[in-house]
Amino acid sequence: MPVSYFIKKSGLINASGADLTDFINRMSTNDLRNFPAGEFKYTFLTTDKGRIIDLINFVNLSEAKYFICTAGYEDKIISHLNKYIITDDVSLSKAEGNFSIVTIFTDEPAAVSGDIFNLKLEDNNKNKSYRINEKDILFYDDVKFPALKILCADEHIDVYRKLLKDHKQLSFEEYEYKRINEMLPEGVYELNEDINPMECGPEKFISFTKGCYIGQEVIARIESQGKIPKQMLLVTSETEFEKGDKIFKSEKEAGFVSSAVYYDNKYSGLAFIRRTELNEPGKYIVKKGNSNSELKLNFESKELINTTNNI
Repeated sequence: MPVSYFIKKSGLINASGADLTDFINRMSTNDLRNFPAGEFKYTFLTTDKGRIIDLINFVNLSEAKYFICTAGYEDKIISHLNKYIITDDVSLSKAEGNFSIVTIFTDEPAAVSGDIFNLKLEDNNKNKSYRINEKDILFYDDVKFPALKILCADEHIDVYRKLLKDHKQLSFEEYEYKRINEMLPEGVYELNEDINPMECGPEKFISFTKGCYIGQEVIARIESQGKIPKQMLLVTSETEFEKGDKIFKSEKEAGFVSSAVYYDNKYSGLAFIRRTELNEPGKYIVKKGNSNSELKLNFESKELINTTNNI
């Protein structure tokens, strides 16, 4: 049973109030109308122009509710949501302390949870969240690859390292290579106000049937017309390219690199290419001083807008 893990910083927002779930349902892309205690759901917060503020994980425990978000995004999210709280009974605050996410990669989450944490997952463990202690929460996540995730206070990280001492801790480069090749948009790289949720893949966090929310009109128009302005793709090259590099096709700017890593003797990355530049064959290059890096685009990674399933 191969198991590996990675630790990264996380943001956490305390959320409460009788109107909280209804309010976030009106503020974000996923359908939260049937959302029982003990579950979690991912949902995009977007601007009125349909651009991403963040992809949050709304954890709905029976005794408390939280938004797990990109580290450093807490104030931005709270400020955005507070603009729309008028008469709603909703309270939001940045959680005290520092937090991280321990991601445990495994094809057998129930077995790992029992063996390492002595915690039995329910038979249908999808969308379930479990309290480990007063501050830490475990949940099973299969957004792009099966994994157990633990939201933990930073003072508890060494505890989890000891519990996982017989398993490999991934380096940043190893994790980025895995994330990029699985086409997982993340944090400041792909989840920002330059990007529309439809452009970066996880349409299963978008409901096209629940009704209005902030940014819904723009997102619905893109879905109905099938015209995504730009598309996130996996790109590779034998020569160097970096996050933020502009991509050119026939001397015309065609897109940009959002993530990049050098691992396994090659450069891999995620890039956003204008849809109009994907219709005709051609070379995609990044200009590096006096030389160019030619990018290979993986068109098999291109996800079509063909699902309205929500989790």
